[in-house]
Amino acid sequence: MAASIPRADVVDGQVVAAFADMTMDEFVALVERNPDSHYKFNAAGDVVIMAAMYVHGWVQGVIAAHLNSWLWTGALPGYGAPTNIAFNLGDWRCRPDVALSPLQGKVIVTEAPLLAVEIRSDSNTWRELRAKAALYLQHGTPMVWLVDTDARSLELHHADAAPQTLRGDDLIDGGDVLPGFRLPLSELFPDQAA
Repeated sequence: MAASIPRADVVDGQVVAAFADMTMDEFVALVERNPDSHYKFNAAGDVVIMAAMYVHGWVQGVIAAHLNSWLWTGALPGYGAPTNIAFNLGDWRCRPDVALSPLQGKVIVTEAPLLAVEIRSDSNTWRELRAKAALYLQHGTPMVWLVDTDARSLELHHADAAPQTLRGDDLIDGGDVLPGFRLPLSELFPDQAA
């Protein structure tokens, strides 16, 4: 188990199965049997059920649309920005709200995403989200966005750098990870989603 996170700190949704109690194939079967439910992995890699709020889904779609629009310009050939894709990174499983990764067929992805985006829900603590960001970085993801729809902010995490909080019209700059990607943060939060 990847639990460098004490169980007491993991409060992200109702636990359906502990990391060691469910294989990836069983997780896929669970998702397919329950298409109206939203299952994710918490920082410890446990399967949890989440009740996504409308604004969460809205912002998730906006982020994926902006990333895919940028990709369609030819910025990173062979990459896509899917939502809710399961990753099996060996000792840790995750399902980011949005990920930037090489296009895949019908497989469970085993390579860390280039970008992982987690959107804070009411059931998330910042401690748990930051623990997830650290695990993404530890497993090879070079950039993580933690998005707060209430504060209309984004906490940007890179390996070997202190987190940076963006607000208002601050510019999201993809740097070396997403070369040429630039977007005012405010474009992630349409007025209708407030």
